[in-house]
Amino acid sequence: MSLKTIEMSNPYKVLNIDQNASKQEIMKAQMIAMAEKKHPLQVIQVAAKQLLNPAKRLAADFMFPSKIKAKRPQRLSFDISVEEVDLNEIDQNELDSIK
Repeated sequence: MSLKTIEMSNPYKVLNIDQNASKQEIMKAQMIAMAEKKHPLQVIQVAAKQLLNPAKRLAADFMFPSKIKAKRPQRLSFDISVEEVDLNEIDQNELDSIK
């Protein structure tokens, strides 16, 4: 396995943890991952180092977001026409309630 492949793997999936995991949870997950042997030892070590370093963890959060962003909402269009309102017809008491 090349070094480039190791660096590009999702450290959260390798260690099977959430993005809000604490330092202790990361270290515990590293030990569990080493015992389960689902990934090579080098991949597990790189994932743990990446998440324990604040700058590298921020990069991992950006590269591997936990939630997929929703699509941009579409602009709604309505075919309703609003009639013009004559302001002289509005009762003065109704205007006072707006103020």
